[in-house]
Amino acid sequence: MGKNYHAVIDAGSSGTRLFLYEVLSGAYPEITLVAEIENAQIADGRREDGINNFVDPAKPSLAKEVVPLTIVPLLLQLKKTLGELGVSPEDVVVDLFATAGMRYTERMYGTACVQEFYDGIKQGIADTGFEPGQVRTSDGEKEEGVWTWINLNDLERDIFRSDAVPFGVVEVGGSSVQLSFPAQPNTAVTGRTQVVLINGRTFNVQCKTYLGLGQDDARKKMRINLAEKASVCFPDSLLPDHDVGDVLDGVGHYRLSDAGRYHFEHCDAAYEAIINAIHKEHPLPDLTLAGLDFIGTDAVFHATKYWDIEQEPIKLAKMIMAYCQDSGEFPGIETNEFIQAQAANATYVRALLFGQCGLFSREPSRLTSALPNKVAGKTRLTWTRGYLLQKYALPI
Repeated sequence: MGKNYHAVIDAGSSGTRLFLYEVLSGAYPEITLVAEIENAQIADGRREDGINNFVDPAKPSLAKEVVPLTIVPLLLQLKKTLGELGVSPEDVVVDLFATAGMRYTERMYGTACVQEFYDGIKQGIADTGFEPGQVRTSDGEKEEGVWTWINLNDLERDIFRSDAVPFGVVEVGGSSVQLSFPAQPNTAVTGRTQVVLINGRTFNVQCKTYLGLGQDDARKKMRINLAEKASVCFPDSLLPDHDVGDVLDGVGHYRLSDAGRYHFEHCDAAYEAIINAIHKEHPLPDLTLAGLDFIGTDAVFHATKYWDIEQEPIKLAKMIMAYCQDSGEFPGIETNEFIQAQAANATYVRALLFGQCGLFSREPSRLTSALPNKVAGKTRLTWTRGYLLQKYALPI
């Protein structure tokens, strides 16, 4: 087979991104990123915050807005890129896979409502002149987690063309945490174990997804649980009038009532309680038992990069206690929502990784580093490429 182009839309809980790849099938496929398209705002000027915000059975007209406001702008920009390449849109398959945000939505409103929503998106893709592929929610464990693991280990370890030992992956997103790692030799294959076969190399990859443990959902839950005491998770320099706040679907907008007054023990205790509650129903594994090293991504990277300790995540507690009470440590906090949330998010990530029920509480050194999703402005760590690596891998 010759080269072709394949577009994948990553419909995440915090935004919608389109990736265009040049693809050459083979035992080890060549998957090359050609373009990535993401809009900070939807067509009416509002912040782009995920397609799940367009699903509400009580407001049926809302679902009809997702295509013109979010999907079509991406596809029109894609058409321009394809025109420069001399490629016709009708020759390009466009898949859309939603992640944790839509998994929550389906729990809230049911499968039928979500399927009707997806049908509208699929028709919108076709009406824009592209070949619609799969439009659905991905399975966090059998698909997204596996694809993430494939891509990271291909790029960082070249495991499909060598005998290198793979990494495990801890991906902390906005709504969920995903854990992916190869099973120990002779481990029985279970429902959460997926066989990955690329270029003659086989791995039994175990994946686990925990909804509600993403940093944004955890921060929202912290605000709800602490109410007016939530200021203990924010720096002294954050004033109520500057707080961007957090919106919890169907509940309300939460903002500080008092200026920040960060207190590590109190903030940590709030997050430990959130983690412990989920741990009781869905126990978090001790990842040190996997017998290999792990890489952290997404929120793990952002929490550590702020203090340049992404190569030594274990130092997170030290940096938090040293700097989160220092108002001068957060320049731009008046307007930057990410800086506003840094102390809270870092405290949560530390608890998740090294706290009472932490993934690496017994052997912290197993988390060797955190990696950025983007390098030189281009996305490098994305499950979309892992999806295509597996899809276009031909048997030897």
